[in-house]
Amino acid sequence: MAETTTGPTTAQPKWYGMSLEAVAQQLKVDPAKGLSAAEAQQRLQQYGRNVLAAKKKEPGWRAFLRQYRDFMQILLVVAAVINQLFTGEWGTTLLLLLLTVFNAVMGRNQESKAEASLAALEKMMKNIARVRRDGQAGEIDAEDLAPGDVVLGEAGNRVPADGRLFVTATLEIEEAALTGESVASSKDAETIDKAEVPLGDRHNMAFMNTSVTRGRGEMIVTTTGMSTEMGHIAELLNKTEADKTPLQKQLDRLVVIIAGVAGVAFILMFILGWRNAQAARVPFSEVFDTIFLAGIALAISAIPTGMPVVVTTLYSMGTRVLASQGAIVKRLPSVETLGSVSAICSDKTGTLTLNKMTAVEFSIPG
Repeated sequence: MAETTTGPTTAQPKWYGMSLEAVAQQLKVDPAKGLSAAEAQQRLQQYGRNVLAAKKKEPGWRAFLRQYRDFMQILLVVAAVINQLFTGEWGTTLLLLLLTVFNAVMGRNQESKAEASLAALEKMMKNIARVRRDGQAGEIDAEDLAPGDVVLGEAGNRVPADGRLFVTATLEIEEAALTGESVASSKDAETIDKAEVPLGDRHNMAFMNTSVTRGRGEMIVTTTGMSTEMGHIAELLNKTEADKTPLQKQLDRLVVIIAGVAGVAFILMFILGWRNAQAARVPFSEVFDTIFLAGIALAISAIPTGMPVVVTTLYSMGTRVLASQGAIVKRLPSVETLGSVSAICSDKTGTLTLNKMTAVEFSIPG
């Protein structure tokens, strides 16, 4: 039934439709003994480590320059360039540019703190897998699992990779992350005699990053890393492009309005200066620099240069509040996105809660 060998870049056999003997033969493993240490190491080199590939890390310089995608930052840079071209006043130009640098450093600094918190959490959340190798049960880092490894699991364990179950004792696994079902799925080792079976109905399979809630079981690892069902989701997430948040879009519109007001103020100042020069019979070329500098000063005064700092500070405050509730936000603007949700369309109930049942009232008869 299997056309290809297992691996991160090849099509996977339908393991749920294969008997235990066929799975063991396909993966060249004796379930009673497991892989040898040498074979496991060779397969680990062949298939790679059992980890989900993260999105390519953004270089520091690019993360810094990304702060300049903000309309307010762009407006301040444009004002600095125009001021330098027409007046040559280095002091004003440098002040405007330093304001943009300060805003960018503040934003980047807060992002770095959030990324450091996430990295620390990832180190703390190391998954340990109990495996059978060379006929002996032992514990290893889940990242060192290879296809063909025999994994032993019981209630409270997290499934470290996708695998075909061959021993189940009242085994139940919570698979809400994959199927959306809040009720734990009962598992057994019986072969499924169907050509196509939805993910939630594959009762003889266990999937990476799901949780064993009851019983115990043993499985043969069939796929690891990005070839797992969770890996497919991670791949889709890595391809998504982040859009601007509702608040960012509102701020962009506000900056456009402010820029328009500043532009009108500059034009009016220029017209009034020209009329006054005409009335005083003074050549306009003699007062051009003064009028232009005054117009620029008026236009810049209409721009709330401290707004990016204020917004970043508010984002940081929101991040700290969420962190106190156990949620880490990587990108500061994401803080306000949940508050902007107007509707949630779903056919599920249990998976939209905290996954907890909390007593809110206790009554005694009489």
